[in-house]
Amino acid sequence: MEKREKREMDQAGLSVYRPVRLDRDYLANKALDQFGKSHPGTWRTSSASRKMLVLEEFTDSIRSLEESLAIDNPAILIEHSCWAEVHLTALHFPKNHVSLVLEALLEVLKKELPLDFRKQAGAFITESLAALKNSSPDIPSCITADNPHADVARSFLAALIAADQKEAGRVLGNAIRSGTPLKNIYIHVLQPVLQETGRLWQLNKVSIAQEHFVTASVGTFMARLHAQDLPSGKGKKGHKGMTVIAASVGAELHDVGIRMVADFFHMDGWDTYYLGANTPVQSILEAVKDQRADIITLSTTMPRHLPDVQYLIRSLRGDRETARVKIIVGGYPFRIIPDLWKQIGADAYAGDAEEAVVVANRLVPGRR
Repeated sequence: MEKREKREMDQAGLSVYRPVRLDRDYLANKALDQFGKSHPGTWRTSSASRKMLVLEEFTDSIRSLEESLAIDNPAILIEHSCWAEVHLTALHFPKNHVSLVLEALLEVLKKELPLDFRKQAGAFITESLAALKNSSPDIPSCITADNPHADVARSFLAALIAADQKEAGRVLGNAIRSGTPLKNIYIHVLQPVLQETGRLWQLNKVSIAQEHFVTASVGTFMARLHAQDLPSGKGKKGHKGMTVIAASVGAELHDVGIRMVADFFHMDGWDTYYLGANTPVQSILEAVKDQRADIITLSTTMPRHLPDVQYLIRSLRGDRETARVKIIVGGYPFRIIPDLWKQIGADAYAGDAEEAVVVANRLVPGRR
């Protein structure tokens, strides 16, 4: 990070993102042992599969703690803990299960972490335990009453949950033939359907297989819409002569959101270079150079991928051929922590595809 940027962050009271990697497997297994000792009756009657879920929750909590330590903010651990409480309660674990997990983890970290991390980790776990006491199990639907196309979204989702792609296609086709703009299909149908599917999985109302099927099907329909309804590249009206690269970083496999971003830029007259999911850093760097990109949009849905995002941004800033590109980030971690985009070194944050285009046009107001 440039000295000027670090000085600005210091003045704003923000911590620089510093990746933290704990001995995750070792700590998770130690915490599992501690959990068994603290709750012998529960542990003795638990099945092997439920014990594995408990171990997975210890691992996920440690991952979330790592990212909270990296940004000096407990928000990621708190958010994960509240999410996990709803999910595990839906799987018929006791309502206080996540609190018991955090308490066992805290006991282990007091013995295993160096003093500086120990104090901060303890404080963050204590804040998470307090947040759990006030958390609500009620998660409202992501297809809201004020959505002008809520009926279409519900029908589309119901068809996909039933694995009826033909019916889902009919629902979308009818909406388009009735004059619904393509942007509205993306914003008011596809986007809330993906969010609602995630909510239903959290509540154990759809399986992982169904969630994957819905996500893959949405991607398929987006590809069809892109081919049929989006005007082609440089010859289209309003072509701006500016280039955007859209990518998910590192091992991030969720790419439907960044695909939406690329399509919205295309509709706005940008030349788009869509790289999709799980793109190596070196490949992204080469693409920025080769395409002479004005903007790069990066998406991550999981906090665990923040180190990859930060590494890419540092690499972009450190190469004189890519240092000028403007960087917009988006995704779940940036949504729950408003200033995280600054800590990670980006130029801006966008909450969705439509906002990403608005932000990009502000950062790069015209062709160079």
